[in-house]
Amino acid sequence: MATLKALAKEAGVSIRTINRVLKGQGYVGGETRRLVEAAVAKLGYRPNLAARSLKTAKSHIVAVLAFALDEPRVAALAALEQHLREAGYLVSVTFHFESKDDAQGARIVRELLGQNPAGIVLVGSGQHDPHHLRHVLPALLVPLVAARMPYVVLDPRGEPARACDAVKIDRGQGVREAVLFLARERGRKRIAFFGPTDDRTRLDGYEAALRELGRKPLLLAFPGLDVKAQREAGRQLALLPARTRPDAVVTHADPIALSFLAGLHDRGIRVPEEVALVGFDDRPAAALAWPPLTTVAQPSAEIGKTGAAILLRKIAGERPPRGGWSQILRTRLMVRETT
Repeated sequence: MATLKALAKEAGVSIRTINRVLKGQGYVGGETRRLVEAAVAKLGYRPNLAARSLKTAKSHIVAVLAFALDEPRVAALAALEQHLREAGYLVSVTFHFESKDDAQGARIVRELLGQNPAGIVLVGSGQHDPHHLRHVLPALLVPLVAARMPYVVLDPRGEPARACDAVKIDRGQGVREAVLFLARERGRKRIAFFGPTDDRTRLDGYEAALRELGRKPLLLAFPGLDVKAQREAGRQLALLPARTRPDAVVTHADPIALSFLAGLHDRGIRVPEEVALVGFDDRPAAALAWPPLTTVAQPSAEIGKTGAAILLRKIAGERPPRGGWSQILRTRLMVRETT
């Protein structure tokens, strides 16, 4: 394995200069930097993080515990890993999909603490599960706080999110803007919501917009996460008389919107002429739908980048900024052809 001494000899510079380039600290001229990078590539140099940890008594591993694996969270995790790696940290990811198993989740956290990582990242649940929102997340935070372990939570849900250091998404504001757009820009009069009602992250924004418009909420019965049942809900909506049928539907997530859209197509409902449709997430499939789906885009990559920045500052021992570590990121309405 190549050493710093070998790199310095190959590049014709000092070990101190090699360290500056590898750590990104201090000024190094462009030509010198190119010589060092060429030496790194030629000799196949890889930093020995374990040896560095022994020398400095500091870990260079960040442990991640994720509760869901979907496109938005993969994008957030990828951005998190990239920015932590650029700062000299390796990321280890553990998945825990049993959202109702408090004991197992706590056991995993204790195991991660036992590895003495530099920090821990929790990736919020993708489950529409009030048990997880109210009980599991707070239970996992207790040992982290007790151990004074630097941590950050990416995209937590529900009331416990207020009490943790986290990167949050203002989903309610995004849905509110979508409803107001449908009413004011597209002239829709009967705007319904289709999705789970135990997760208020979208529903609060929907109801806030209708209050602003002086209208009453119109909640469509949600059959759960089965895509066939969601498609059937679209088929059933199409059977309602045109004068009483919702002329716009805001859904909880893009997969739900796409299933519902398939049901409307089954019955020959024209979208958006008869019924406008809005999703949430801006997953790749949204732009490929027919018609392309209007949706509320969440800033997945920014979530990971921001979470990494917060964690690195906590690892460095910085004081919390005024107002605390948590940050709230805004969404963006992607207007396409379903509205």
